[in-house]
Amino acid sequence: MKLVWLLLGLLLASVAIGGVVSAVDEADTVSVVGDLLISALLGWAAVAAWKRAR
Repeated sequence: MKLVWLLLGLLLASVAIGGVVSAVDEADTVSVVGDLLISALLGWAAVAAWKRAR
């Protein structure tokens, strides 16, 4: 089961990093704020998955 949590943490971290990269590329303020909020939520979920795997 630890492997599943580790893989979930990696997936969420990579999606969060992709969201930050997407936010940097955008010019619209609302899109940037939304991308950063979603990325922060995904980053928090990735940290929670990593803690669960330990």
